[in-house]
Amino acid sequence: MKRLLLRAMFMAAAMLLGTGCSEKGSYPSVSSISGEWLEIKRDIYPTDHGSKKPIELAVQIDDFRLVMNRFFSSPVGSLYKIHQVEETRSLAAIDSAAERLKIAIQKENSPEVFPIVLEIDSALELLRRIDMDLSARSQMNYFQLFLFFSLLVIIVILTLRILYTRLEKAESREKMSLTFSRETLMAQEQERSRIARELHDTIAQDLWRLSFQTDSIDKAADPGERRRLCSEVAGGQRELMGRIRSLCETLVPPDFQRRGLCETLRKFCYDFEQRTGIECQITFQRHLQFGSLDNDTQLQCFRIVQECLANIEKHSGATEASVLVRIQAGPAAGTAGFPSAQSLLISVSDNGRGFSPPDRYSSRLLRTEGHFGLWNMYERAASLSGILKVDSASGEGAIVSLQIPFLSGGHNP
Repeated sequence: MKRLLLRAMFMAAAMLLGTGCSEKGSYPSVSSISGEWLEIKRDIYPTDHGSKKPIELAVQIDDFRLVMNRFFSSPVGSLYKIHQVEETRSLAAIDSAAERLKIAIQKENSPEVFPIVLEIDSALELLRRIDMDLSARSQMNYFQLFLFFSLLVIIVILTLRILYTRLEKAESREKMSLTFSRETLMAQEQERSRIARELHDTIAQDLWRLSFQTDSIDKAADPGERRRLCSEVAGGQRELMGRIRSLCETLVPPDFQRRGLCETLRKFCYDFEQRTGIECQITFQRHLQFGSLDNDTQLQCFRIVQECLANIEKHSGATEASVLVRIQAGPAAGTAGFPSAQSLLISVSDNGRGFSPPDRYSSRLLRTEGHFGLWNMYERAASLSGILKVDSASGEGAIVSLQIPFLSGGHNP
């Protein structure tokens, strides 16, 4: 490609120089040489006018030789010598043939004139063919050069477009990162506020009540009353310890390496039933194992179940709840996020009053209003490349289903 480009540039420069010089009259062209020779032939073989004297023909032939020499010394002639080496050597004989023609005319040797004229005709015909060939080559080179620069411009435009797209994506990722950081900080602040309210409404109130009962023990004169107060204080302490333990279990991630997701969910559902009085049944598919799930995935699944049961306790008014964990076929083989065509399904349902569930995007509006439970579950599911569905209606309870990719090695029937 480099050689072709340099060759085309050299040819273009030579042609431009030749054209410019020809316009100024500095260098002749092939057509002007042919015209000069036709004039000489008319004078050698006159038809309807008188013939020229040998001296005049000799001067005319010398002018023709001068035109030929000027042509071969021009940039275009040099270009001919470069690209048509063998043919150009035969063209060099034109000058000697013209010299012999001049001598033959001066001597009025007619038998020698005709073959020399034919020789010069053949050489000029060769010159015209060379000129046509080089013109075709130059046009092809111009086309190739134009095509090259067109492709170069297209490549530059595409490169700039790709760079612009990448820059847009980088800016979009940066904005998303900043948005996520702000939302994470807001979620942390709201979680701190929730914990503070929980501590104030439960533990702080219980401590105040226990402190009041402790002060009442010293004031009670009856031993029976003192024993009753002491018993209430001891019971309040046990209840307070249970609430603190429950709060710690909510905040601290379970040890999945030691207990596993199945045992953790089973114990959590049991504690939920004991604390709330809501019957909670959990069902696992037989021989289900979670060896293919890392600790973070198991934690996200646990937090979603935890949030579902917390919503059931606070808002549903339900008397029964159930948790189902099993393997099922993925949405479709090869679907993004489900390469193994298998998925882990975790379903939490209740028989409460139900509600009108928002989708993932309108749940963001709920988050801005202080209700970030559903938004949090949707975001957790998205981080697992999973799907979260909420199916509920007024008076018909609710079903929350989480479906995440699951490797076939994690299920050992």
